[in-house]
Amino acid sequence: MPLRYEISRSGRYVRFDASGEAALEDMNQFVDMVEASTKAGGDRRVLVDLTRVRENLKFTDHYAIGEMVLQRLGHLERVASVVPAQRRTGTSEKVANARGTLLRVFVDIAQAIAWLDESID
Repeated sequence: MPLRYEISRSGRYVRFDASGEAALEDMNQFVDMVEASTKAGGDRRVLVDLTRVRENLKFTDHYAIGEMVLQRLGHLERVASVVPAQRRTGTSEKVANARGTLLRVFVDIAQAIAWLDESID
């Protein structure tokens, strides 16, 4: 099953719920879609739920995803990504944040939402 997603907006953030199979190219297209949607919607904070995505990405793929986030989502204040605990590598987070993008990867959706709700000093 290809990668699918649903978008919902609250007053605080926009949420992208993804599901299905994902290769690096699918993730590339997904980041492009998040970029276009958030720019069009004037969004500042994003929650991406990837807990229903099946993937077999390598370290270099996670690095590339971090680069994509850095290049395409720098207009956002915060991006919270939620993944299953066994898939959390920290690679994309480190790459994206190396030059200022505020990306955090969580394994708990409630913690991700709490972080999005915090004010930025």
